[in-house]
This record gives sequence, C-alpha cells and structure tokens, in this order.
Amino acid sequence: MKVMFDSNTWRIVSTPSKFPNEKSINDFMKIREAIITGKIEPYISETVFTIEAIKKIQRKETISKRKPRVKTKTTEKDGGVAISITIGPSESSTFDLNPILKSHFDDAIKLGFKIVRLPRIGSFTNEEVENSRYRLPTSALEAYHTTVFEIVNQIESHNAGFAHLKNIAATYGTGLTDGISKAPVSEEKNIIKAVAEWADGDSVAICIALDCDCFCTRDKAKKGGVDSVLSTPNIAWLKKDHGFEVISPEDLAKLV
Repeated sequence: MKVMFDSNTWRIVSTPSKFPNEKSINDFMKIREAIITGKIEPYISETVFTIEAIKKIQRKETISKRKPRVKTKTTEKDGGVAISITIGPSESSTFDLNPILKSHFDDAIKLGFKIVRLPRIGSFTNEEVENSRYRLPTSALEAYHTTVFEIVNQIESHNAGFAHLKNIAATYGTGLTDGISKAPVSEEKNIIKAVAEWADGDSVAICIALDCDCFCTRDKAKKGGVDSVLSTPNIAWLKKDHGFEVISPEDLAKLV
C-alpha cells in the first residue's frame, strides 16, 4: 500500500531510536517493518525539507524575499538568435542550520521513503534533497502535474492550504512577496501558521495525485481551525470527491 506520511509521523518511523518517550513506539516499529518488507511504499512531501524547514521566526522575512530563479540562454540557429527563458523555484537554506532534520532525512532515504515535489513557480527547494528526490516516470509526470494542481486549486477554493498565506498577503499588498513583506509584526504568528498550512495542503494534494491509499498523521487540525485542510469538514469532501483517507499511526500499524 502507498502511504503519505505527515511531518509528525515520518521522523519517528525513520529514526525510532531518537524518540525514547514515544508511547506508541511499537506501532511505529510495525510500520517501519512493513516498509522494510515492502508492504508499505512510503512518501513524504518535499515541503518538509523546504518551507517547513524554515525557522518559524524567519518565515516572514524569508517569504518576503521570495523570488523565482530566472535563467536565460541565447543560442544561434539558422542565422538567427534564439532566446529561451526558464523560471524555476527559489532555493531554501540547506541542512546546515538543522542537523537533526538532516539526520532524519538520511534515515528516511535509507529506509526507502520517496520525497515528492509539488512544483510551484517561485517556490523553495533544498539543493541537498535534489539528488534523492523521487522522480516520476516521464509517462506519468503530465498526469501527476494536472491532478496535483487541480487538487491544490480545490483546496484553496475551500479557503485551506496555501490560501491562508495568500489571504494574509492580499490584506497588505499586491502579490505574495509584497503582501507578506508589508504585513505588520502582529501578523507574524499567523504567517507562521499559514506556512504550516501551506505545507499540509501541498502534502494532501500530493497524496491524492499519487493515488496513495492513506495519509498517516496525528494532526487533528486544532491549531488550523475549521479552515485547515485537515479539519473534519475538509477531510469529508476530500474523501467524498477523491477517496482521501486519513489514518493514525496506531491504526496503520493494525492494518499491516
């Protein structure tokens, strides 16, 4: 079975020895064994290592400076000049300032986790993740991109996911970077939460687009409120329209 793991579950599965006080450690060990034996094909959203990896106190500043990388290439052809322009994601910081996350990342890769990107223009990447990132077969890539952005748009239409950050930005400026840079200090906590919600929304969209069987999380959307992508109302329509299933690590352990 294909399982997308949330931020609050994948690290324990990957490095159980670092969580000696975990009450459900036996369940996580069962999940780990199921991955080793091939019963579970595990996935993580790349946002875990990009936007979520940005320190909370630095999120407003980092988003404010967000710019896409623009590359131009000039070539001569048939007596003329051709110019191509490529717009790609911004780079996030590496693991240099977060060695703990790096150790979990290494353990996850060794265990067999596949890291999947949702390619937003001008978003963030982590260059240290690139060599290990899961790349879908070319034959499946177009369908994945089509589906994942359809789901993202639906999530935002329900005022969840990336919509939280966009709404804050729209209150103070034009466009994401401008709006977040002009947002007052009083909005900083909301921006921190909005970035976490952005990551959750993208993770859910990736989960559905990959046709995963379930999304393993402990998130009860208490901090995100009714507009969280993982709130009860949003999970209900995601399940009805897309067969999206949320499962706790304890229940996943029983399943395998």
